[in-house]
Amino acid sequence: MPVCPNCGTSTDTPTKVFSVIVEPGEGERGLTQRKVGMYQCPKCGSKFPIIISRQKYLVMAEDQLKKIQSDVKDLRKSNEDLERTIEGLKRNQEELHELLKSREKESQMKQLEVKLQALENQVSYLRKEKGELEEKVSKFR
Repeated sequence: MPVCPNCGTSTDTPTKVFSVIVEPGEGERGLTQRKVGMYQCPKCGSKFPIIISRQKYLVMAEDQLKKIQSDVKDLRKSNEDLERTIEGLKRNQEELHELLKSREKESQMKQLEVKLQALENQVSYLRKEKGELEEKVSKFR
């Protein structure tokens, strides 16, 4: 909130607002547009200006501007292409991840089937041994 430079009283609204274009100083580039508000102190009545906002503008040749606009258009198109490519790669990654999970499950199933077959063979062997041992025990009785 602007303050009166004489008495330090705060003022709310400007009595007038206008725009000023300032040429560049030495070593500066471009023009500066300033919005200036003229305020009047309600206590002492003095008038004072306050800069409300600033906007910088660079002046360039038309062909330079067209080249920049063309470059921006090309970059936007390139960006869109890259975004589509990224989305495709993400989908491929998800598909490969799902495929990897299913292959891991298949591999685990095959390992379990091999273990099951080995256990069934052992059970079969043990039953055969049990039968033979029972026969031998029955002969000695």
